[in-house]
Amino acid sequence: MKIKLTNILLLFGLLLLSTASIKALAVNSLHLKGNYFLIDNDVVNHAYKLSFKSNNQVIISTDEDTSGLWQWHYQEQIYIRLNQPLIQYELPIAEHETHVYQVTALTINTATRGQNNQYIQHMQIWHKEEQKELSAYTQTNSAVFVKQRQLQKWPTQLVNKTWEIEYIDEVTHVDTPWFKAPSTASVTFNADGTGSIQHWDNTQSELVWKIKGKRLILHYQSGTNSIKYVLRVLDYFDDIGLRFVAKQKNKTTQKSQWLHGLMVEKQDVTLTHEQVVGQWHISGRFHDYYSDHVAIANIAHTASKWSIDSRGQLYREKLDHPELGTVLNCPDDSCYISCQFYYELLARKGNTLYVNFYFYSEFYPQGPLKMQGKRIVKVERQDQLGIDAFSESFLGYTNMTLESEGTSTPYFFSMMPTPDGHAVSEVTTPKGTGTFSVIDGKLHTYIDQQEMIFEMTHFDRDEFAVCQYSAKESCNTGRTGVFKFGHNAGPSPQ
Repeated sequence: MKIKLTNILLLFGLLLLSTASIKALAVNSLHLKGNYFLIDNDVVNHAYKLSFKSNNQVIISTDEDTSGLWQWHYQEQIYIRLNQPLIQYELPIAEHETHVYQVTALTINTATRGQNNQYIQHMQIWHKEEQKELSAYTQTNSAVFVKQRQLQKWPTQLVNKTWEIEYIDEVTHVDTPWFKAPSTASVTFNADGTGSIQHWDNTQSELVWKIKGKRLILHYQSGTNSIKYVLRVLDYFDDIGLRFVAKQKNKTTQKSQWLHGLMVEKQDVTLTHEQVVGQWHISGRFHDYYSDHVAIANIAHTASKWSIDSRGQLYREKLDHPELGTVLNCPDDSCYISCQFYYELLARKGNTLYVNFYFYSEFYPQGPLKMQGKRIVKVERQDQLGIDAFSESFLGYTNMTLESEGTSTPYFFSMMPTPDGHAVSEVTTPKGTGTFSVIDGKLHTYIDQQEMIFEMTHFDRDEFAVCQYSAKESCNTGRTGVFKFGHNAGPSPQ
């Protein structure tokens, strides 16, 4: 009797555990039914739409659709195996060798919905001609995973204002039919559901719009194409604009794509000399704009002249020499402008600037300059110029010369990305090639099994002073030296 009772209790316990597991699985599955968006913060305008169905089925949409199966992973992550890979791009290697980079699976963290987190793209490199896999790797990007029902409502005050909207336009050139680039455009909404779009080439087209639920639906003409653009609000920022996720459908070609972008209300503002001078930070990179109209990229890279044009835009140009490369001042009459950069101020809040950035570039050396598209960038401006410590931000691809105790030693720093999203930090000197790292603002180089530490002691526009010492020494007992830049900008203006 005791044995029977024990068996009954055991079976009852197993039944409870099984029921709890089924309920937990049902709750998790219930959480992931419906439509979600995966907004990639590291790839401009890239977004996925994910539609979770029953039986662990999911439809993944970007510029094409594919299906997949998903399962719970660990720590509230889901793993999605695609039934057909999504092609990101193709890379011609040789005459009969094309490498196709494609996504085969996704790993998504569902714990922090609506907040910045990371997701993993499982990639493979596919030999197109031989139809075989060459290699596989993973790529980790920052992203936001959000349920469609969590998206916000549209503001009521769209009309009688001009808005700059990303990805609404497309740049093409008649003599280069293979080239296409997305672009912003200026949009004005009227109360009667009509409006107008001013395109990148200053042409205008009519707009028909309406708000339906949480969707802003736009119908307009872009060149010869009829476009339907459906935008949903992700979030608002600085009482100036919003971030959106959208489906853009070309009704002429019947092609669609999912993307994300910014929409900014244009203020009646232009840039001034005082607003430009300082350090501009944009997406991990920065420019120093000096009062003598010299601009320097990441303190050590190219230098150029800047000005404010007749429209109140910041203007820079890239001046190239056939033998010397990019120069600040041309030593003879053989230089030519290879790029023109423009920054149109859309809106400002304190030291945060929202800017329409666009540029003209050549397609071949000394060829005509052609528009490459427009996009909205967020600029964090600060008064301080230069730096006071080492950081990886300016060591990505940098040549400097160390002068110390009567010797001159060239250094080349590079941070090359690997396919899995990491970076290899290398430094090359006449002594050989090694690695480097930046720890607490100090540069550590490791060459030929020897570690050398550099501390910055003083910065100027064309050079900065350092002390250098081995791992067992300190700045006080080490040698002094000066790292010189090659951009020929000269010392800082007084």
